[in-house]
Amino acid sequence: MFGIGKFGIVFGALSLASTAAFALPKATEIYPDMGLGYNIGNTMEVPGNQGGPTGWGNPFPDAAYVKAIKDAGFNTVRIPCAWDSHASNGTINAGWLDSVKTVVDLVINNGMYAILNSHWDGGWLEDHVFDGKGFDKTGEVTISAATVAAKQESYWKQIATKFAAYDEHLIFASANEPGVNDPWNGGADNGQWAFDETRMQVLKSYHEACLKAVRSTGGNNATRIVVVQAPRTEIDKSPLLASIYPTDPAGDGYTMAEVHFYPYQFSLMTGGDEDWGKMFYYWEDQTPGNDAAHTCSGSALGSKSSIDQLFGGLKSRFYDKGIPVVIGEMGAVKRFSLTGDNLKAHLKARAAWYGYTVTAAKKNGLVPCVWDTGDEGDGNFTIIRRQVNKFGGNVGDITDFETLNAMREAYGLAALPGNSIDSIVNQNPDIPEGEGKGAELTYKTLTSDSSEVGTLRINLSGSNTDLSKYVGIEISLKGSVTTAGGCTGAGDGCGEYGWTSMDLFMMTGSSWAWFDAPVMEQADKELDGSKFQTFQIKWDDFRTKPTDLNSANAIGLNLYGTQVTGTIVFDYIKGIKADGSTEIIDDFDKKPQAEGIATAKVVPISGTSAIKPAAVAATSKMFVNVQPGLVTASFSTTSAGMAKAMLLNTKGEVIAQQSFSTSKGANAVELRSTYRGVAMLIVRQGSQQLVQKVILK
Repeated sequence: MFGIGKFGIVFGALSLASTAAFALPKATEIYPDMGLGYNIGNTMEVPGNQGGPTGWGNPFPDAAYVKAIKDAGFNTVRIPCAWDSHASNGTINAGWLDSVKTVVDLVINNGMYAILNSHWDGGWLEDHVFDGKGFDKTGEVTISAATVAAKQESYWKQIATKFAAYDEHLIFASANEPGVNDPWNGGADNGQWAFDETRMQVLKSYHEACLKAVRSTGGNNATRIVVVQAPRTEIDKSPLLASIYPTDPAGDGYTMAEVHFYPYQFSLMTGGDEDWGKMFYYWEDQTPGNDAAHTCSGSALGSKSSIDQLFGGLKSRFYDKGIPVVIGEMGAVKRFSLTGDNLKAHLKARAAWYGYTVTAAKKNGLVPCVWDTGDEGDGNFTIIRRQVNKFGGNVGDITDFETLNAMREAYGLAALPGNSIDSIVNQNPDIPEGEGKGAELTYKTLTSDSSEVGTLRINLSGSNTDLSKYVGIEISLKGSVTTAGGCTGAGDGCGEYGWTSMDLFMMTGSSWAWFDAPVMEQADKELDGSKFQTFQIKWDDFRTKPTDLNSANAIGLNLYGTQVTGTIVFDYIKGIKADGSTEIIDDFDKKPQAEGIATAKVVPISGTSAIKPAAVAATSKMFVNVQPGLVTASFSTTSAGMAKAMLLNTKGEVIAQQSFSTSKGANAVELRSTYRGVAMLIVRQGSQQLVQKVILK
């Protein structure tokens, strides 16, 4: 990699020996050129054991996508990155380093700055900012801070060596959000375990391990900019970083500080109002005017006054002392639970908030980097399209012109022609009062050889959180989903075993315990596209009887399958009382949350055209018992013959199978597997096929 530095000095592999005599520009010299920043989120930071860069639905970044980032007006790209899950015995895989280099080169070759960080990656550093006894998501643990720091130093020495020849357009970032996953145990910090000066000393040692490693590799790394993070990257914790700032062997001027900015009620809060505060759909004067309770204004976090105060504090704390600040992540979700004019007001409010926030950042010596995950469903941040297989269009299409143009204006750039708000609102129209409403979910799998899931989720709040007054759940739905053969992958069963199943699920209590139950199998019904049917699932029908029903967090339905297409309309979700009566839990007045292969919209029930039913095979009953390493299926057949039993993992791969003979009447088959997690059990004899989701222990 060769590059021309800020002062016209050519840096490259052949000039490493000479570059040591020339320091790269200081952070305050680079800052004015960094401009507006953008995150390639949910990609390079996906842990290797969760599928790597494409594991969370995004394609690997290509030239068209990165060029679109540049063309949109961004001049800095933050690349969240995993390292630990791509390492063996402490050594980062060479192929992974090459993959990261590919993305870094795309960014720098487009004339942008690249910020390469060490992201969460299982929390090996981020969740362990303490020495000795402390807490992570598993509970109380004992951690050696020296051991974590040694791993940090080792990884950054390998990374820095790989990128030693790059000029100042490559910036390293020590961590991501250190301590953000501290448990909620009644501590001093909004319920979290307190982050105090003792823990800041530990975080300082982690940052200094990174700095030591980078500087030790010499050349351009001797003065390369390194970004260090405040505790949890929370602005109100930045005074701790300022007072216990890491020492840089390069001297002053070659580091930046990092915070993130997600004012919760406006940016991230979903699931409805809480007793401690409301969801903020609107912002300042961008509001319907009759909903002040849901408008972020005054002194609320995320309002104009709070942004000015918080960013002004960062300026005096860091920038005025020669340390520019990177807002490594910032953003506010799109809430598609709103419809019509309310949705339009919400989207305009988001755009205005983004514009004001980046303007204030620029004014106070901050580099604002917007968060972008690639998804375009409810709760998304996306500005530039990349998941074209799911959402259509082309890689690089702008999906949020209003937000982008508000930020471009802050940097003196002309507005790009386009209208996103009207197209989104037209897909989520108001439905006249008095007309019945329902939720229409459309399902379409993206691959032909892997199991995928589409989720309808209802986040509960208020009185709806207490489900203990019910004995079960009733849903009303109509529609059809079909499966088809023809997958292109190689392997046993490819193109032959398209399947689908539906489960009701719930999450309860402080631990968000998961419980689920089959819907069609339990009710012994098929989907009907011509009329609504009711399905009742009692608590006793669940695979494990639910607990903590008085504090339920969410309920919903998962549609599992391969090679699935179809549409289902849900009329309501009700609770069933002991006397057999029912009452509404959710009537879909607002668009529900849809995830995975499902997309949702609110539709009038009375005006919904009948969905043509498709041929869906009846689901026969099968009793399944799961023990560690063993699955036993009991079922009945109408005739004797040869049969085959298979277990498929969520990728559609066969993990266990057995051919066997059946007799007329009751039969049983056993399959053994060391696999753990969700799988599909398929038993097939002639034209009869039994399918059930199982959780292997």
